[in-house]
Amino acid sequence: MIKDKDGLVLENKVYKSRLIMGTSLFPNHKILEKSLTESGTEIITVAIRRVDLNSKFNIFELLKDKFTFLPNTAGCYSSKEAILTAELARELLETNLLKLELIADEKTLLPDSVELIDTARYLVKNDFKVLAYCSDDPVICKKLEDVGCTAVMPLISPIGSGLGIRNEHNLNLIREFCKCLVIVDAGIGRPSDATKVMELGFDAVLLNSAVARSMDPVKMSKAMKLAVQAGRYGYTAGIIEKNRYAKRSTEFIGKISNF
Repeated sequence: MIKDKDGLVLENKVYKSRLIMGTSLFPNHKILEKSLTESGTEIITVAIRRVDLNSKFNIFELLKDKFTFLPNTAGCYSSKEAILTAELARELLETNLLKLELIADEKTLLPDSVELIDTARYLVKNDFKVLAYCSDDPVICKKLEDVGCTAVMPLISPIGSGLGIRNEHNLNLIREFCKCLVIVDAGIGRPSDATKVMELGFDAVLLNSAVARSMDPVKMSKAMKLAVQAGRYGYTAGIIEKNRYAKRSTEFIGKISNF
């Protein structure tokens, strides 16, 4: 296990796990609970607009004593919708934490960067701790940090696509430019994607579809847990630089000469 001193610090609380899990798309609540437990996650995201509070399977009642909830504004296409949803989430869950999602297009589900920055600024001024889902544009990420976001959450490819990293160069720039938490959100398809992201020095990974839509969500949850840990261990250990040419691992001192 990763030691506490290397935990994820979010709002003065230390989390051992650097894997954040979404809670939608799972076949049933039993598999959801088992998957979350197997993943080792301590923070889960919940779409406020999609929760049926009257259902006997109300996710808040099922999981409130086990995890930290990170409410999100999934399904919002305007600043007004997002702000209203954020205020509802704060009242319902009694938390200032918020994953801000503002979608520009139904087909691609890409974030609306123009609306996002202004909305984030407003929410921060109203005491929300904003974790902003955004594009992998380093400039946008830096602007979100500048308006006071607690974390920026760039996608590595479209939501649910499973395409993995499409622009590693931009991800490296984001990590370089932003001093706030940087958490990859959207595009993870396989465990190796999660490992690679963590090797680049990102603070955490948020995923949902890669687990929920797999053949065995419970087993995939553990795979993702180990992948995130492996990537973090590799990053903190110091990964060797790539070289164009070979480098000997053995020095031939005192080698036998040809006769």
